[in-house]
Amino acid sequence: MNKRARELLEAADPARGIQLGAGDVEEVLRLASNDVTSYDAVVPAQRARRLVAVGAAFAVVAVAAMTVTVLRSTAGPVESSRPSAVPGAAGVPAHCLATIANRMRATSYDGQTGRYEYLHRRGRGGSSALHGDPAWSATVQFSEETSRWLAANGSGRMRIVRGAPTYPDEASRDFYNRHPGMIPKEGSETDDLRPGDLSVLPLPAAEPAAMGQALYQPRENGPSQVLVSVAELNNERVVGFAHRVAVLRFLAGTEGVTCRDEQTDPAGRTGVVVSADFGRGPRPSPGDWGREYLLFDPQTGELLARGGGANSAAGGVTWSTVYLERGYTDVLG
Repeated sequence: MNKRARELLEAADPARGIQLGAGDVEEVLRLASNDVTSYDAVVPAQRARRLVAVGAAFAVVAVAAMTVTVLRSTAGPVESSRPSAVPGAAGVPAHCLATIANRMRATSYDGQTGRYEYLHRRGRGGSSALHGDPAWSATVQFSEETSRWLAANGSGRMRIVRGAPTYPDEASRDFYNRHPGMIPKEGSETDDLRPGDLSVLPLPAAEPAAMGQALYQPRENGPSQVLVSVAELNNERVVGFAHRVAVLRFLAGTEGVTCRDEQTDPAGRTGVVVSADFGRGPRPSPGDWGREYLLFDPQTGELLARGGGANSAAGGVTWSTVYLERGYTDVLG
């Protein structure tokens, strides 16, 4: 499958917010057997990618000409897939977010402008390949760091730095050793974007009701969809002060979104955790489907991390995405 086709499929995948263990085919089938997801058509972002050859080493981004906030920079490397303890066995309604909204302070980029919105995040990527036994798949995993500069007309630059491949078991390692062409390329890839190459996600009005209308879709997925959509909004846009307030107030009033005390993310930043259980839509699914977790800065209301895990104290949270920087700039890095 070529890269463009994979992007289109990923954008249209109605189950893209579901957290699954690597290569867990039986779990995929179990989820599908109880699926209550809406399958209305989703129009993916349209873009034409053009790759620019770069070296394997990651180019350091100069920030002297940027209005960018480093979200409490980490003292060491980010291991965003590390499981952490569940932050509280019992949740309470997400009034904690209304409290943050009431006393929120501005960031360095609030009220600023620039030709490009700059976003920098780190997470984990991976792929699986079925081979022989349909109950088993070979899996390769890797760290993935994304920096993006995006103008209002869809032009800009995207840089992805992919780490060395790792394998959850020896069988997967053996499979990919025999099929080296299927291993994702390690190193840095830069994509220069022309006007119109990337669709710019519109920001809803800075009101809780407008956030609800835009982010609680499809409603059949239940409150976990809200947290997935908030994370995706932060993947695509710099969320300014008024919009952060609106997001927090909307989440605080959404049934099924609960506060779960505080936790420290893989970058060493402590924030307020909220969660929502999967499978709790209008037609609830029986059983433990896990939870979606978001971690918010208690002072600025910024999203620090996104993760998933079990909905019991016996499991843990795996922080799949860590948001490192955001802001505005007039220059490409």
